[in-house]
Amino acid sequence: MREALEHLHPPKPFFDSEHGPIHNFKDLKKTLPNAFDEEYFRHMQWAHLASGAAGGGMRWPNRHPHVLTPGMRVTQASLAKFVQLLDWSRFKRRNRNQELKISSTTFAKFCCADEEQAIVYLLRQDKRNKAKMVDQTAAPIAVSISVPGLKRGQYQVYFWNTVAGQLLTQPILATSSDNYLTLDVPPTVADIAIAIKKTNELSSYQ
Repeated sequence: MREALEHLHPPKPFFDSEHGPIHNFKDLKKTLPNAFDEEYFRHMQWAHLASGAAGGGMRWPNRHPHVLTPGMRVTQASLAKFVQLLDWSRFKRRNRNQELKISSTTFAKFCCADEEQAIVYLLRQDKRNKAKMVDQTAAPIAVSISVPGLKRGQYQVYFWNTVAGQLLTQPILATSSDNYLTLDVPPTVADIAIAIKKTNELSSYQ
């Protein structure tokens, strides 16, 4: 995603228009189990958005029937609610996957930001069950992150449950200095999305 965005001059919206288990379905004639495919879809959607692309990209269902599952629609609904936390009329984001700092390598990290807003997505990497899905029985891990490029000031921070499609905690107020906003992320088993927006005061999300 970062490479694709770097090819766009001037910068413009970009999304991956073809992703999914194409080889597995068309060539090997295999359909992924619903639970695995829905988790895979959720991870792809959030990583796509948080890396600076437009929305979650377009997934070819590659299933019988050839439609997204109800669980995939739930993921899309969660993402649609999350994006309301940000001011897109002013969000001139850039990919910051590499620049985002994290205290533990147990999570893959995805980030996009400008000087006043950011999206972060963290995905657990170290625990898998027999179905090769994230092990939901694993002990949650708390990490800290430092989001780059945010100018000095106060920010609202929203921690988002990507499965339930709702805030994980009440918004918190954080302060950026030296172009980095450092946050303690709530203990996480599988994945978490974070929206960050510059503000003068803390308000609630409805």
